[in-house]
Amino acid sequence: MGDRQLLTKLDWSVEYELALKKLHVIEDDEEDFREIYDKTVQLIQPVAYIGKEDIVSNDGHTITIGDVSFTSRVVCVNLQNNRTVYPYVCTSGRAAYEYACSLRNDPLFEYWANMLCEFALRSCMVSFNAFVRKYMNSEKIRSLNPGSVIDWPISQQVPLFELLGGVTEKTGIFLEKSFLMRPVKSSSGIYYTSEKHFTSCSLCSMQNCPNRRAAFDPEKFRQEYGE
Repeated sequence: MGDRQLLTKLDWSVEYELALKKLHVIEDDEEDFREIYDKTVQLIQPVAYIGKEDIVSNDGHTITIGDVSFTSRVVCVNLQNNRTVYPYVCTSGRAAYEYACSLRNDPLFEYWANMLCEFALRSCMVSFNAFVRKYMNSEKIRSLNPGSVIDWPISQQVPLFELLGGVTEKTGIFLEKSFLMRPVKSSSGIYYTSEKHFTSCSLCSMQNCPNRRAAFDPEKFRQEYGE
C-alpha cells in the first residue's frame, strides 16, 4: 500500500444568511431553521482521506492500481499517460449525517440538515483540493468518480474503497448494498494529473443534477473512447 493522508482539520464554512437564502426559508420558519442550523453546524466534522498509488498495468480496458483492478474504457484512456494516481474520499461527517437521519419524522427539517451538510462538503472540498494540488505538486488535477462516468458504474466504489483501505474506520464513510455512500454528503474518486481538461459531467446523463459542471455530450464517449 502506498502513502496515505488523513485530513481532519479542513477549512469550511456555512454562512447562516446565505443558507437561509439558498434554502428559501420563509420568515415563519426562521426560528426552527436556526435551531436546525446551529445543531447541524455544531456536528459537521469534514474528513478527507487520500492515497498515492502506482499504476501496475493498463491494457485499455482494465487498469490495475496497486493490487486492485478496475474495468473502464474511460478510466483507462484518461490514465494512459500516468504512472501514479491518488484515490480519495471526503465527507462532511458522520455525526451530522446521523443527526439529519434522526429528523426523518419531519421531512423539511431533515432536508435542511442534509443541505447544510451539502454546503459544508462543497466548502471543505475547496480546501481539500488546495491540499491535493500541493500533495500532487500540480495545478493540473483532474478526477474520475465512480457512478458519474458512463462506463465506470457506482459498483466500482467497492474496489476503490478496497484500494484505499480502512475507509470506514478512518472517515466513518460506509457503502450500502446499492453502493451509495453514507454519509450521503460524501465524495469519492481518483485524482490524476493531465494537461487535458476533463469533467465527468460530460459523460453523465443524470438529469437535473445540482452539481453539474458541464453539459452531457452523448457523442463524447464514441469520439474519444471508442476503438
